Amino acid sequence: MKVLRDYQQDAVNKIKSRLQSVTHPILIKASVGAGKSLIIAEILKWIESSTYKVLCLTANSTLIEQNAETYRLQGGEAGIYCSSLNKKDINQSIIFASPNSVSIDISNHNLFESDDCNPTISKVKFNLIVIDECHNIDYNNNNTMYMRIIHHYGLMAQAEQYNFRIIGLTGTAYRGKNISIVGEHQLFKESVTNISTGWLIERGYLVPPEFGLCSSDSYDFSKLKINSLGKFKNKDLEHICNDERLTGEIIREVVEIMKNHVGAFIFASTRRHCAEIVKNLPDGEWAVITGDIKHDIRKEILDKAKQGKLKYLVSVNCLGVGVDVPPFDVIVWLRPTESLIIYTQGIGRVLRLSEGKTRAIVLDYAGNLQRHGNIDDPIINQALKPTLENEKQYIIPCRLCETFNTIGARRCIGVHEDQRCNHYFEWKDCPDCLQQNDLTARYCAHCKNELIDPNNKLSKESAKDERFLFEIKEGKYWVLQGNHFPSFQIKYTTTQGLYLYESYAIKEGMCINIFYGKFLKKCVWNASVYYPKLKLHSCLNEIITNGDIQTPNQVECVYKDNRYIIKERFFENPI
Repeated sequence: MKVLRDYQQDAVNKIKSRLQSVTHPILIKASVGAGKSLIIAEILKWIESSTYKVLCLTANSTLIEQNAETYRLQGGEAGIYCSSLNKKDINQSIIFASPNSVSIDISNHNLFESDDCNPTISKVKFNLIVIDECHNIDYNNNNTMYMRIIHHYGLMAQAEQYNFRIIGLTGTAYRGKNISIVGEHQLFKESVTNISTGWLIERGYLVPPEFGLCSSDSYDFSKLKINSLGKFKNKDLEHICNDERLTGEIIREVVEIMKNHVGAFIFASTRRHCAEIVKNLPDGEWAVITGDIKHDIRKEILDKAKQGKLKYLVSVNCLGVGVDVPPFDVIVWLRPTESLIIYTQGIGRVLRLSEGKTRAIVLDYAGNLQRHGNIDDPIINQALKPTLENEKQYIIPCRLCETFNTIGARRCIGVHEDQRCNHYFEWKDCPDCLQQNDLTARYCAHCKNELIDPNNKLSKESAKDERFLFEIKEGKYWVLQGNHFPSFQIKYTTTQGLYLYESYAIKEGMCINIFYGKFLKKCVWNASVYYPKLKLHSCLNEIITNGDIQTPNQVECVYKDNRYIIKERFFENPI
């Protein structure tokens, strides 16, 4: 039996209090690593002692087993109702179940039809329904699986007049583009807890993520279109990921980086993409997990990963939830995702604590960080934050709060009194309430109406800065040591006698990735070998003394703020 942490016990006390005070559905908002299964186990023990019955719905068979086992270890007795696990126990007071299995049983039996000789789960009088990953509930559509289940047991309780409550659990309390699932017109009327990822990281319950690599050799998913279901088309993904050379190059870079890490989740775009990825991974160190893999095989693979027998887990449309491999410390995005929930859940897979683990690395080769920049998540916003030392030409201040943003920002990342700054640099207006919304939003954040795509009415061509091409005569490189971090200095001399300077501050996180993506990967042979050690002054000097730097023959610049800024480099023999 595990002893609850202080915040977990505080959450349990608050939930008990609200269940006794209100009848409306309540939400438990708790990030990955917060111990949701332990918190709910304590609530279930309390309810079981009152002879009430509880149905716990989880869409993932692995999670069903994990949650049931957690409850048993805390001293409770539970049954499992899940077809894929070949278990149909309805005799216990606490039942952990698959919503699909429950929904099928409800469809096969009329609500008020007497069938005492053949009891089914659809006839059990549950006093509480607990729904894990409850952001998946489409409250506005009564024909969905979750809503049919809720209405079924709600009507039964109303007809026979017994107590009935609903609890939801999630670490991402929104649907679509940051539309909250809590509110007067939502299923959940209030959030009882708010145990965020940032809060857990600050207190040492999760490791912090570092974002990179912003490599120039990444997949270009910028022109992907979303279909009527809000998804990327599989054939479009297949077309873009069909570049075997690029996939091989990226995976070889990942393998080099992984020499200093324990394990990596690799999220692929398609099954064919999976096959291309594993061709470039070391033999015997990888496994592929897809949605149709059998439960026992999936469990066996995950156990091997936990034991250190596998270093790479490659997947398509799974491993976002129901995966607990704490030693893994790297996540590699080789697929774009239109879902902010999938993106944040994916990152959460590598934040769990493990012996010797101090950080997690997020390698995003699909542009998801920029795609989901307009969110109220302090972890993502920190990754998007520009750095004055090495991005001066790319920084713009917000006119409302004066927070610095990159030139590509759509909405200010500033936060004041726990509220995200409401200033947009680029936006589209809601035709109904005239409020500003992010360019990618499908629904207005204020009135919830569907937004009209401005591209249907407008044609906009982005302005291009005038470019200047210079022949390079000589390149010089040196390292300066500041009080807290080194900086890498570059000086190009043009054939016209003009000097072009660049300076990269080698600080934590994004600064290192900018240096790697903008300079090192383009100009230095064996760049990936140096990447894990870039914070070391000795490593930066080693890059220079080893003679691995290739000076460009030409550079293309724009002229801004009384100086030439390098935009492109051209080489006689590109790396």
